[in-house]
Amino acid sequence: MRRKIVSAVFFVMVTASFFACQKDELGTKGPSTLGVKIEALNKSYSLPVTGTKSAMAGTTSIEWDSAHLLVSNIKFEAQLKSLVTHHDSIEVSYKWTGPKLANLLKPEATFGNFLLQPGLYDEIELTVKGEKDNEKNIPVFYLHGTYTGSTATLPVEVIVNQDVTFKTEKDSVEITEESIDVTSYIQLYLDELMQKINPSDLDNSTLTNGVIVISAKSNRDIYYTIFSNLIKNQHCYYEHKDKKNYHDKHHDD
Repeated sequence: MRRKIVSAVFFVMVTASFFACQKDELGTKGPSTLGVKIEALNKSYSLPVTGTKSAMAGTTSIEWDSAHLLVSNIKFEAQLKSLVTHHDSIEVSYKWTGPKLANLLKPEATFGNFLLQPGLYDEIELTVKGEKDNEKNIPVFYLHGTYTGSTATLPVEVIVNQDVTFKTEKDSVEITEESIDVTSYIQLYLDELMQKINPSDLDNSTLTNGVIVISAKSNRDIYYTIFSNLIKNQHCYYEHKDKKNYHDKHHDD
């Protein structure tokens, strides 16, 4: 573990007043910000799904037309090298609190938007949590679409009301006094959610008012397979964008 001469921990609820205060204190040309976008990819595919690729041919398929995630909170943690010693680190921690519903098929919203002090970050870690909201009764994760089976075409829903967590990490991030947007993209491949599920499982599923409802209370075996895939199959990359010139500065897979 590296030696820390200076250790400062900030735990901040991101509000309008926080942003105004931080902009004045940083005194940079930017300031630079770090946000999170969450998106769902591969909304239509054939079944069964093998490995990380969906079947290229077949009579059974799924097409999703809605995908939502309830973003409850995002925690930003980082190790910022000291500007004095250039090798000791300052621990930085911010927290954004929702909840806010993310449309994963049209990921226009950026969550968090944490302000970044110029310097070299040894490591940046983001933890995104979706937590059950008993008051609003909104699913943590929700899918709606159409299943085309061997004998019928039926609407299908996936309703997840369990907590989910996604994490991204990035090493060696340098933030200058230029105005830079850093965006962490979390990607959910919807075909990967159906790994280990056979078309016969859906053909023989229980219907609720003519709909294949997949939840903790309905078609539970399918549900727990999808839930297991959801919490372990995720991809991420970071993108740097110059706010002034609006072009990509850096891209990592």
